[in-house]
Amino acid sequence: MTVATKHQHDEWLMDWTWADDEDELVTAYHEAGHAIVGCALGAQIDRVTLSQASMFDDEDDGMPHRFGDCIVNWGRVDPSDSWQRQRELLTILAGPVAEFVYQSGDEDLLDVRTWASDWRQAQLCAAAIKPQAAQQVQLLREAVNRLRKIVAADPCWSAIAALADELMLGDEIEGEQVADLVRFWWSRA
Repeated sequence: MTVATKHQHDEWLMDWTWADDEDELVTAYHEAGHAIVGCALGAQIDRVTLSQASMFDDEDDGMPHRFGDCIVNWGRVDPSDSWQRQRELLTILAGPVAEFVYQSGDEDLLDVRTWASDWRQAQLCAAAIKPQAAQQVQLLREAVNRLRKIVAADPCWSAIAALADELMLGDEIEGEQVADLVRFWWSRA
């Protein structure tokens, strides 16, 4: 959107501003977090997408209208492999953590309702690793704290930001592009 504004001395200046869709950008960082951390931990990312509209946009349920998707492929997995479960847990939580870091760690800006699916998956994953509820809570807390440090630092943050920028262009991102970003940023670390 271009807006002409009148300033002192009757000069007309062009103010080049565009409407900012902050929800879409936050979603881009969220999906980029899943993709970059998953890839860095050895997963193949099949694709990452960002949609400006969700199939639920018609509903007035008070929920943000954001939608993104990251397909993470771990290949053949041994469900009893603890390291595999830990990688899955970190990848699941990386989306919400990247969103948190993008919003400068300001908890007032967070809308955890949008993380409900991620949180349910993380709880299931934690339950497969630790048998007792208290241990699961501790594992989740430790994973989030660990991820906050990793995601906020380079090379991870640079790769997440680059992927979020790509997602904002509106195209589906193929797994090889994600792997290229990880290789590029990690080679500079």
